[in-house]
This record gives sequence, structure tokens and C-alpha cells, in this order.
Amino acid sequence: MAKGYLAKDYNITPTGVRFTTADGSLQALFERCEAKAKENIKRFGDRMVMVEGAKYQGVWLETQPMGGEMYATRNMEVALNNQLIFMQYQRRDGRMAGMITYREPYQGMCVHQDWMQGDFFTRAALRMYWFIGEDRGYLEKLYTALRDFDEYLWNYRDSDGDGCLETWCVWDTGDDNNTKLLANGVKYPEYGACCGEDAPYGHGKLPFESAEYMAYSYSHRMALAEISDILGNGEGDRWREAAKAVQDKVREYLWDDERGAVYDRDCDNQMIYTLTLENIKCMYHGLFTQEMADEFIARHLMNPEEFFTPLPLPNIAANDPLFYVTEEYNNFTPEIREKMGHFLGSSDLADNSWGGPVQGLSMQRSVEGLMNYGHHAEATIIGRKWLESLEKTERIVQQYHPFTGEPAPGADGYGPAILSALEYMTYLYGVDYVKGELIWSCSAEGADSEYTQTLFGHEYTIKRENGMAHLSVDGEERVTVTCGARIVTDMELGVKTLVGMETVPVAMVLGNEQFTLNPNQRVKVVDGKIVEDVSVRFDVK
Repeated sequence: MAKGYLAKDYNITPTGVRFTTADGSLQALFERCEAKAKENIKRFGDRMVMVEGAKYQGVWLETQPMGGEMYATRNMEVALNNQLIFMQYQRRDGRMAGMITYREPYQGMCVHQDWMQGDFFTRAALRMYWFIGEDRGYLEKLYTALRDFDEYLWNYRDSDGDGCLETWCVWDTGDDNNTKLLANGVKYPEYGACCGEDAPYGHGKLPFESAEYMAYSYSHRMALAEISDILGNGEGDRWREAAKAVQDKVREYLWDDERGAVYDRDCDNQMIYTLTLENIKCMYHGLFTQEMADEFIARHLMNPEEFFTPLPLPNIAANDPLFYVTEEYNNFTPEIREKMGHFLGSSDLADNSWGGPVQGLSMQRSVEGLMNYGHHAEATIIGRKWLESLEKTERIVQQYHPFTGEPAPGADGYGPAILSALEYMTYLYGVDYVKGELIWSCSAEGADSEYTQTLFGHEYTIKRENGMAHLSVDGEERVTVTCGARIVTDMELGVKTLVGMETVPVAMVLGNEQFTLNPNQRVKVVDGKIVEDVSVRFDVK
């Protein structure tokens, strides 16, 4: 094997998390998630990786680069291998594998390049650069991988040449049993997979002009611009312009101003007006403008009639005609039900349906999707509801009922649901590391807690008690602040910014400064003084 495709080729340092809380139910959930996550670490030949878990014993491009990077705060080697395995097995024409499995003793590494199976590689792979000591060799490999993959998409996935990328089958995005697809004649098994580089015209309403695929390209190009700036290759502005062209096309072609969301178009270029969490996927990749994100969140994501159900984030809006969870919870008319006959007989409908249940994978994506646009208070609301629901269940599975919170009858140990729970605990009570900065989360609600992150030979601890948060490194307290904010510091705990994470204004004290921090308001600390920076729209009824 060429050097540079195993984590051991890089500067891997020990990481780890300790979390204790006076909330017994939350403590039990944390310990259960930690144990289950470790069970998903598997050996694939000469490397350890984290698989998706439950019935999915492989690494999927849809889930595992993102999942691996989230796990870097606990095991940097596994996290990096989850990126490198896709880079190593990238095809010469630039296409990345949709999934990779490992089967002993005879088949070994099995690289699947049938359907695309989503693309949640880019942002996670780039963030690993900072975890491994800013290794330029790694960054150069990543630049080549992203450049070639983006070129592949534009060579093959714009079959009609209209400047919009396409999805070609049920499994292309991982939205299995999605009623939007099924209602447009795109069914499994007939059109579950699409192998090769020829567009499937005549297969239902395929191909779809896809906002999600445009989001993949946008993230590729923005990452390539950032890498170019670091490497100094002079290509940064070119890539930013290319990314802006993708964003502009989506804004003009797939975004509906009156409805405040993106929608795909079918092979006849007609809008498919099914309201789905494709929008939050686009936000994860940073595709939306700030105004688009603000509008979608206020009108749809936090709307109790649509995505803000008792357990939030069903994949299709709860008032959409194609919403389906069970025979008791659906919006089907007799005409739609007739179209869905095949769907209702699907063998894996109960535990793998993107027609309405809340998916652990959507929860995993929601954290970054909301953070990209400064919607911290909304993330706080969703995170608390998610954790409270999981505390009541005995199994951590792929999907949950949006009205009752009941887990589907799938296998226990589903990785994205596990990691989303751990990520939301970090978001509310912990310390995270992103691109050379520490992010400290001081929820104003919840029992007292202590969270320690081991990183680069140091221990970073946040202790919440009696409404105050104490931030320390290696046992030395450096910052004391009122709970109710997320705080960004450098590695020496010099405070840079604070963001309001609560749903109401919070009276804050930081050093000698006293000020009010509103939901989604960000302030800077300049020479020890609070300077207002920006406020993001918060419109939750």
C-alpha cells in the first residue's frame, strides 16, 4: 500500500472523554452510548474503522466519514481511517465508493461502486487535518480526492447539461423507502440501484434534478478553496467562484420563494413539491445562503405541523400528503395508497423508511446544519428533546416514531443515533475541538455536570454548577462564566466569542463584564470587553 492511506502514517495522539452528571438518566444514556459506540469499531484488514452499526456492518459514504470525525475526540486513529479508506479506494475516474465492507476469510475488502449512496465525506475529512497536526501531505491527498470526485459528478451526473446535478435511483442518497421517490414511480427493487454512468431515463420520473447533489458539489468546492488557501496554490478564488455558481443555480432553479424551501425536479423538469429534510442536508453542506436557512428554519423546521413534531425531525413534513410512519400515522389518500402498494409490502419498511419516521442520521446531521448558520438556540431545543426521548428507550435504533418517540423494531446499536446523542451531550454540556479552536458549551438547564476532553496531551474541563461554568486546562481554572452560552476559545483558553444558546435572554457575567446575551446572538471579546458581533434570526413560537 502506498504510504499515507493508514492512520498510523500520521501523527495520531490519544483522545478521550469523561462526563459525569447529577442527572441519573442522562448519565446512564451517556454510558450506554459510549459502550455501544465501541462495539461498532471493527477491523477491516490492516486498519480499525467504525462501521455504521446495527444491521449495517460496513462503512457508507452517507454516514461514516461524518461519524468517524465525530468520534475523533475519543479515538483519533479510527476517525482518520474512516476518511482514508474512501480516499484509498477512490476510482481512477474520481468516483468514490458508496460503501465498503470487509468479509473474511475469502472476499476481504469489498468496494461497492454501484449506486452513489450519498456524500458526507468532505467536511469531516477536512476537519481531520487539524486533529493530526496540520499535515500538508494529508491535505494534498484530500485536495486531489475532492477535485477528482467533483469532476466526476459534473462529467456524469448532469445528463441533460442544464447545470444541475442529478440523483438516479432510490439508494443514491440513502433515503430508502422515501415516499417522494415511490410516488414518482421510483421503487425498490426495480430502481433501487443504478450502476454505471448512463442516466436512467424512463425509470419512473428519474433522473431527479437534485438539491442534495448540488450540495455535495458546493461542499467539495468550498473545501477545495479552503485547502488552496492553506497550501498556497493560488486556486482558492477559482473554487469559491465555482461554489457560488452552484449556490446561485440552486437558488434560481430549486428554491421556491413562496414555499421557503428547496425541492427537486423530475426528468421533465417539473417541481416535486414534497417537503423533506433534504433541506437540512443542504444546510449541513453549507449550500444555503443565510436568508434561505433562516426562512426554512422559521417556517418549516420549527413548525409543529411539519418538522417540529413531539420528537422532532421526521424526514417528510408531518402535514405533507406523502408523510407515512405506520398504518395509523399517515396522510395517504386512496389514490396515493394505491401508488404505494409496493411500498407498504416492503420487508424493511418497519425499521428503514425515510417516508416519515425520525432518523438518527438526521439528528446527527442536524447539529452541524444548524451550527453552520448560527441557529444555536434551535439546536438546544432539538437536542434536549432528542436526549430526553432516548433516555426513555432501551434500544438505540435507526428510526423513531415522531409522535410517540417509540423506537422502530430494528437492531440495537445503530451508530448515527448513538453518535448524535453523544454529539448533543457535547453540544449542551461539553467541550469540542473544531479547526484549532475549543468550543465550550454551558447549558443553563440540566443538572450540574463535569466534562473533560483529553486532547494533544492536555485535559480540558468544563464544570457546571450553581448556574456558573468553570473552564480549566490541566486542572487550572482559566475562565468563569454564567451558564447559557457557547464559548469559543483558543487552546490557551483565551475567549474569542460567545453565542446565546438558550431560548430566552440570559444575564451574563464574564470577568468584569456584565451583559445580556439573546438567543442566537454572538458577541466578540476584544481586549477584555464585550463587542456585539451579529444576531441570527430566532423565530420559535
